Amino acid sequence: MFKTLLEFTKFFNTEKKCYEYLKSKLWANGKSCPRCKSSKIIEFQDFKKNRCKSCDYDFSIRKGTIFAESRISLQKWFICIYLMSANKKGISSINLANQVGITQKTAWFVLQRLREVASGGLDMFEGTSQIDETYVGGKEENKHKEKKNKSTKAVVLGIKNEETGKVKTFHTETSRYYDLGEKIMQSVKIGSNITTDEASYYKTLKMYYSHNTVNHSKEEYVRYEKSNNSRIAVKITTNGVEGVFSLLKRSIYGIHHWVSKKHLQRYLNEFNFKYNSRAFTNNTRFETFFDNVKGRLKYKELIA
Repeated sequence: MFKTLLEFTKFFNTEKKCYEYLKSKLWANGKSCPRCKSSKIIEFQDFKKNRCKSCDYDFSIRKGTIFAESRISLQKWFICIYLMSANKKGISSINLANQVGITQKTAWFVLQRLREVASGGLDMFEGTSQIDETYVGGKEENKHKEKKNKSTKAVVLGIKNEETGKVKTFHTETSRYYDLGEKIMQSVKIGSNITTDEASYYKTLKMYYSHNTVNHSKEEYVRYEKSNNSRIAVKITTNGVEGVFSLLKRSIYGIHHWVSKKHLQRYLNEFNFKYNSRAFTNNTRFETFFDNVKGRLKYKELIA
């Protein structure tokens, strides 16, 4: 359909084309009223308006999506989605505002809405998963005097599945087991193989998983073990998930410079989405984004 931003803007060159595209995605399985779910929908010549014959409800196809209650045209929304998904390391709100022609405040709100739904839903990981945690926050030399040597960094849990290559990253309140363990058990199927370092807060996982460890304190980063049923040595390492953390930090520090704990999970959503679709073309990644555009983050909730 399109390979460049120029081709993209030529394809979505009218507001009507954007509305028709959104309808094709949301109504892929048939028309549906957002109020009563009836399929008896009248589409007016004014493409922005529809009416349900069952409950006489007038609505826009934007209703119930991230585009609802927004004064920005769908054309600009679509360009924002394309620019966010095409820039692998992300895009700042200032840069987006300049390219699309909206205010920085609006661009920031648009990006947060997009990040809210970006990660979508991933199935439970099976097979073997690498698990580790890292800390995201400012460098000591860049902090104000009163904030130096204080624990201001945020904990990020990372899980990378060796079979699929996909990742999940989460912001957790602490690095204790009751915070990390909950996310792990929600993401990795019980009974699967997991690899972690020898931190004490991972030890309880042996009750639920086949748990291998590497001892970083003794500079052990890769180990090979032979299973009982095979002569082939199995590679035990967390290097894969640590590589994911390296990319994550380059994205945050290189593009955004700083991210608050309050909004960190949304930035992680964006990172998960891009990493897991890294083999996609810009066109495919744009289309995939529309699989999960329902729901809306309100500004009051965002700044609360």
